[in-house]
Amino acid sequence: MPPPIILLPLGTSSAISTPTRGHSSLAIVLPTSTTLLFDCGEGTQGQIQRLKPSYSIKHSKISKIFITHLHGDHVFGLVPLLATILNGAGGAEDDPRMLGEGEGGSKRAVDVEIYGPRGVRMLVRRTVQTTYMRLEGGFVVHELLFADEVGDKKEGEDGEPCLGEIERGRDILPNKDGFWKNFLEVDNFIVSAGEIKHSVPCIGYVLMERPLPGKIPPDYAKRISKFKPELIRAGYPNPMSFLAELQRPEKLGLELMLSLPDGTVLTRPPVVRGRKIVVLGDTSDPSLIAPLAEGADVLVHEATNAHLPGIDPRTKEVDTYEVVEERARSRGHSTPDMAGRFARRLGLGGDEVREALLVLNHFSSRYKDDEADGVGGVAMRIMGGVRKCAEDAWGIKEGRRVICARDGVKIEVKA
Repeated sequence: MPPPIILLPLGTSSAISTPTRGHSSLAIVLPTSTTLLFDCGEGTQGQIQRLKPSYSIKHSKISKIFITHLHGDHVFGLVPLLATILNGAGGAEDDPRMLGEGEGGSKRAVDVEIYGPRGVRMLVRRTVQTTYMRLEGGFVVHELLFADEVGDKKEGEDGEPCLGEIERGRDILPNKDGFWKNFLEVDNFIVSAGEIKHSVPCIGYVLMERPLPGKIPPDYAKRISKFKPELIRAGYPNPMSFLAELQRPEKLGLELMLSLPDGTVLTRPPVVRGRKIVVLGDTSDPSLIAPLAEGADVLVHEATNAHLPGIDPRTKEVDTYEVVEERARSRGHSTPDMAGRFARRLGLGGDEVREALLVLNHFSSRYKDDEADGVGGVAMRIMGGVRKCAEDAWGIKEGRRVICARDGVKIEVKA
């Protein structure tokens, strides 16, 4: 079976970073080691450097960056990270758009692609230009336009192209249902997106893996080995290679079989649906993306505020759950209970193909990392309470797990 997908939270705090939680950023490392980055708050590249000895996140592997919205705690680290990836310290004397130009004037390949809402292209261009940045690599910025923005962009709104920008990038339009469906394929994954409600335009992203080879029955190898000499004489120089063929994704559409001398026919085991991961930005109501996100295996959902009487010593008597939820909603945010209810609505883990994960993030600065004051300390009890709120709202049972994301603590999504 394919290797696990790794979710590595780089920043799990909300608007204010803390000594134990950085600003918003999540790395998803695909089985090929390609790394997708979701949001890039201030300090993201520092987190990557700090984690390098423990994890295989390499700047050279970050080829796609997805921005959910343009609040500073989600984007202030974007251009600094871009400068690091493309060697912007010192930089090149020549425009990278011309470097490596081949026969016929072919352009250099794009090193980094950035996707995000309207305004992210201007943000990158103006920051690069204002800071006199010189980049040794090339990038491109694509914008996902909301339905009411289509045809609304003014000429010159994005600013002038900057050094390092290989091409302008696409303005990606939503379909009639308001979704940006299948706008990108990277490795074996198809990326779509949808609108979610926040205090500013905000996007949630959906990663859908293509179907996976089914698990080979354990007796296949023994059966082939038993008839290996006969199979070699019949024209199969390496009979055991049949097992490898069954696991090659590009051959899933082919009908493969191997007939053994005793009349047994070994066929391909049924394919397994790929993993589906939903990454939401800040939201007080993600229901608009629900049709696109249904049947997910992993839901990454914010949980900025929680009602924890008897657990959080700072809980006020007047703060009922209703008061806390209304306060969170009024600021464009959610509680863990709201995250659990949305997981239930999506049918997260409903088909029981694999373990379902609800990953909570974007915690208020009052919620420190689990081990901030030691095992069994107040912080661990509070985060346990946050997790329990989501579990109760989702309906926890075997095959379902709620995780409160921690900076630098990886989460595996197995096939």
